[in-house]
Amino acid sequence: MSYSFPKRFLDLAGDLKKSFYKPEPETVVPGQIITINKFFSPELCQELISSFEKGINLETTPLRKSKEYAVRVNDRWSTTDYESSQKLWQYLKQLLIQENEYGYEDPETAAIKRDFEQAIGLNPQLRVYRYRKGHHFGQHYDESVSCAMDAKGKSKGQTHWTLLIYLTGDEEFVGGGTIFYPDIRGIEPLNIHPTKGMALLHKHGDDCLRHEGELVKDGVKWVLRSDVVFPR
Repeated sequence: MSYSFPKRFLDLAGDLKKSFYKPEPETVVPGQIITINKFFSPELCQELISSFEKGINLETTPLRKSKEYAVRVNDRWSTTDYESSQKLWQYLKQLLIQENEYGYEDPETAAIKRDFEQAIGLNPQLRVYRYRKGHHFGQHYDESVSCAMDAKGKSKGQTHWTLLIYLTGDEEFVGGGTIFYPDIRGIEPLNIHPTKGMALLHKHGDDCLRHEGELVKDGVKWVLRSDVVFPR
């Protein structure tokens, strides 16, 4: 089945340049976790969910119980789409590496800019996750992977940050937070329950924090996922 992302999704970068409002990245854990509220509008979230329900075939992840694999139960689908991933990156990049018109950058904005100024794009493998009641993803680490940045494989990079875009949030589901576990004694786990349209970036690979997708007790959690890619 062939799927195409909606025009509103593909036009994000161009529309942002014409908009007075720009979603602002916020540091949750320096160098580790960043959130961007209102990254997608509620209207775009609903349009994407509707297009997924009509245009893709979600498959339920098999239940695995072993030392090598975290227990995971959710519906998922993926596609390799170079054009759409680059369109999304052009939008995200404008938010992460903003040029300050007043010539002053606060320390938080400058730190985020340093973290991503060498990035070259997003992983073209775009993944859709649907967590229904009873679905969850046990504690795990996200691996850094090598990926081709064009169809011919001439350009390759390495992923270093996970990008999660929550298409549902707030009171649309109960439970279902993304919980991070700092490996430091005395530091409590951090449970992030998203707002609708929020983006979450977290460092992965060797620097990944142990984390999980909390059990969904009610409602449906929809997530669009990719990864930020850097030169190898």
